[in-house]
Amino acid sequence: MTELKADKKATYTVLFVDDEPNILRAIKRALFTMDITLLLADSGEKALELLSTNDVHVVISDMKMPQMSGAQLLEQVAKLYPDTFRVVLTGYADIESTIKAVNEGKIHRYLQKPWDNQELIRVVEEGLERVKLKAENERLQKLTRLQNKKLKDVNTQLEQMVHKRTRQIKAALQKIEKHNLAMEQVLFNVISINPHINGKFAIEVSELAGKLARIARLSKEEIKLVRYAGLICELGLLGLKTEDFLAPFAKLKYQQQQDYLTQTKQAALILAPAHELHGVSDIIEYQFEHYNGSGLYKKVAKEIPAGARILAIARDYWRLVTGRLSGIELSPRDAKLEMKKHRNTRYDGEFLDLLLEAEDVTTSTLLHTSMKATQLKAGMVLAQNLYNDSHILILPEGHVFTDATIHKLIHFEEERGKAFSIQVEPQTAKETNDQNELSKHAD
Repeated sequence: MTELKADKKATYTVLFVDDEPNILRAIKRALFTMDITLLLADSGEKALELLSTNDVHVVISDMKMPQMSGAQLLEQVAKLYPDTFRVVLTGYADIESTIKAVNEGKIHRYLQKPWDNQELIRVVEEGLERVKLKAENERLQKLTRLQNKKLKDVNTQLEQMVHKRTRQIKAALQKIEKHNLAMEQVLFNVISINPHINGKFAIEVSELAGKLARIARLSKEEIKLVRYAGLICELGLLGLKTEDFLAPFAKLKYQQQQDYLTQTKQAALILAPAHELHGVSDIIEYQFEHYNGSGLYKKVAKEIPAGARILAIARDYWRLVTGRLSGIELSPRDAKLEMKKHRNTRYDGEFLDLLLEAEDVTTSTLLHTSMKATQLKAGMVLAQNLYNDSHILILPEGHVFTDATIHKLIHFEEERGKAFSIQVEPQTAKETNDQNELSKHAD
């Protein structure tokens, strides 16, 4: 057993196995010029010893050897070192068994004795090239796995970052929405605190307009705009003289009536800086348009925003019921009959029919749970705007109660001397109570 290194820098190892010393010497001479580490063994047993201590890339074995044949040796190599390129050197008499070994996958190539040195070199080079390609393929697969893992890690980090940014954006939007809602409600309070403007009237108009919009199947956003427009529908009165709107409309002088109608322009001017309220501004500005085109701006039918057409109906219904239109308070039935006279002239007939045909449209159709402040639990949701006795908004619809807001309401009730009738969405009330029960059992 000997070893021949043709080049100290050689990285590939070839093992040649033959029981004849002269054959081994011939192999040394034949492969001397190749950049390989050449290992020589004179038996199958010694070959297996070398294989166990060296990283062998190509094995060339004679077929006929005592104790262990080349076919038997290469069969062991195939089991123990499947990546090693296996070549058998055989005589003509062994060709049949050699072909069988090839077909069974025990060897990759065979050479016949006497061999041609150039062919031998080509076979060795073929084996080494196959080993190189396999090694490169494994390297690329490993690199691909590493890159895929890195890509997966990067994608995971990006997803986490996106989720984080999404949560941050949602939180920011919710904060902005709460801020905008608070500012909107403050605007209503500014109107309601004026002793000459009736906040309760605006609340009734807002509720009725919202109900009509829901029956008309307007979108949630449109319903929201209509309700808020109803709540601040008299915003423009802040820019008028008290004597121009304090008396019922029918008892105002002609010029006072004209001035009264200009409240819509005043409202549009007040709301102009708030771009997010342009939808509300349009509804308020065109609320005195007539369906047949005889209104303030001479707009006709579908040129008038749907919200404005609904607001006009809700507003005038309550103006008739409260006497603010003619000076005489009408019953709900008589108010509807009076409005029916102006179907498709002053009012949109389709929206007016919703008021005329619907039962109890002017009363609450929502089944909410009414509670005192002391009965509230954190997490419950306010179903309707909560106002004080002066019709100043305390909390807006949709508010999620916290311990802090509940404590403030309890304090308000104590100062007021009586409890509020707080409308809470029943589902949230049930969920909150269920959670409290679970917490008690857990404790």
